[in-house]
Amino acid sequence: MNKLLVWGCCCLISSAVQAGNYYDDHAVGWFWYDDPIAITQDHPALPTPASTDPNIIVNAAKQKINSALNQAIVSPTIENITKYIELQEAMGTRAEMISGLWQQALLKRPDLNYSLKHPTNNVALQVYHEQESREKEAAMSAFAQKTGLFFFYKSTCPYCQRFAPILKNFAARYGMTVIPVTMDGIPLPEFPDSRRDNGQSQKFQVTVTPSLFAVNPYTQKAFPVAYGLTSETELRENIYKMMSRDGKS
Repeated sequence: MNKLLVWGCCCLISSAVQAGNYYDDHAVGWFWYDDPIAITQDHPALPTPASTDPNIIVNAAKQKINSALNQAIVSPTIENITKYIELQEAMGTRAEMISGLWQQALLKRPDLNYSLKHPTNNVALQVYHEQESREKEAAMSAFAQKTGLFFFYKSTCPYCQRFAPILKNFAARYGMTVIPVTMDGIPLPEFPDSRRDNGQSQKFQVTVTPSLFAVNPYTQKAFPVAYGLTSETELRENIYKMMSRDGKS
């Protein structure tokens, strides 16, 4: 159990308590323990809340432990530090209890278990990534069947020169159609049959090179895939995320 999560739960969960000292009710615990050591007038002991409102109880508990910490910082005596340690120990005990109950709750409601959908152990992570990779490969194949890529570049752009072979390999791997558009009229070696820019860049509002857009000729919809020098992995991730978000290419 994530310690930070458990700590947060401790600040949100507390039992309703009535007035009384620690020796009268062990279930109340350290949160409401009144230290017999006198506290300076600048830091009076907080009264035990009579309300059963959990918000009031938790706020009072938080004030109690913060007050003890501040008192230990301002007046670092053995008694003040001991009191703060006691409160911390009580917090740890409550955290252990919540941790156990948390696991029991997840056993009853596995649909609430985040780790089942997003594994954290090494074996489950390997299976998860393998499945995710297969899904992405299938998505790329489906994307290639009905979507083309418009590649805008300039022959003098060093990033375009480096990106061109990456894009060519990526497109070949998935059988994607690339329509290269040279914005300065000079084609790159990887795309010798590039089209001259006759207003296409303005239509796509191209402001940087290289720029890559996906266009579905059936729906007449287009969306940006990448700007600047991008790896094959990034191209695949960008397309997959876009398809997952829209539910279509």
